[in-house]
Amino acid sequence: MYLIDILVFIMGLCWGSFLGLIAYRVPKGISIVRPFSFCDSCKTPLSILARVPIVGYLIYRGKCPKCSAKVSLRYPIMELVTGLLFLITFERLLDGTAEQYIPMAIRSLILITAIIPSIFIDIDERIIPDRLSIGLIVTGFLTSLGESFFCDAPFLSWTRSLIGILVGGGILFVVAEAYRLITKRDGMGGGDIKLLAGIGAVLGWYPALFVILISSVIGSIYGVFMMIFMKKSRLAELPFGPFIGIAALFYHFISGGGFLK
Repeated sequence: MYLIDILVFIMGLCWGSFLGLIAYRVPKGISIVRPFSFCDSCKTPLSILARVPIVGYLIYRGKCPKCSAKVSLRYPIMELVTGLLFLITFERLLDGTAEQYIPMAIRSLILITAIIPSIFIDIDERIIPDRLSIGLIVTGFLTSLGESFFCDAPFLSWTRSLIGILVGGGILFVVAEAYRLITKRDGMGGGDIKLLAGIGAVLGWYPALFVILISSVIGSIYGVFMMIFMKKSRLAELPFGPFIGIAALFYHFISGGGFLK
């Protein structure tokens, strides 16, 4: 069993490396297929060893082998987090029945693939690309359709997924519009709304409400911290996408995500 756990974790590390590539290239409009990974500074293609998740970062001490430019710590962080999430998913699969394996694994992979890059892109660029948010909506809904038609005991019917899209995206849309009308300022981007709609598509309407609540609490605490200790203005813009993503992953993985009910 330990060998399988190690293999699953390594698979997660490799997938996390791919998500790091997505987070870097998608906002810049660069293909995620070609060219192979390269240094941000000197544009030199990275060697196979340098591309090995975490190991390459440690061997070269977080620097480019060619020009010695620093490599962002975000890459090993994304790899490690994804590896751990893969491992958690695998352990939860062991608690399910045979007919639950595929839907559970697909839903977890969808969330990881969309949310992890979205968090880091929103931190840097203050946007959540439609390729990720709308992709989450579409794949989440299609997954629910597959479960409804091909599973005897579906975790998430297509109706719950559709309601989740409407509730998740609808609530944030109303909040954003109300804020804009009252303050005459944009308080929330469309990417946040579409991301939560996608989470509703994958998890359902009730978890979407939970995500809204928890992300708002986390965001408020962070905002107060920034005002008190970092002397930030209360009008300073804070990306909300990371809080939504963290809350969704927390619900799905730590609280079970409802997929064992």
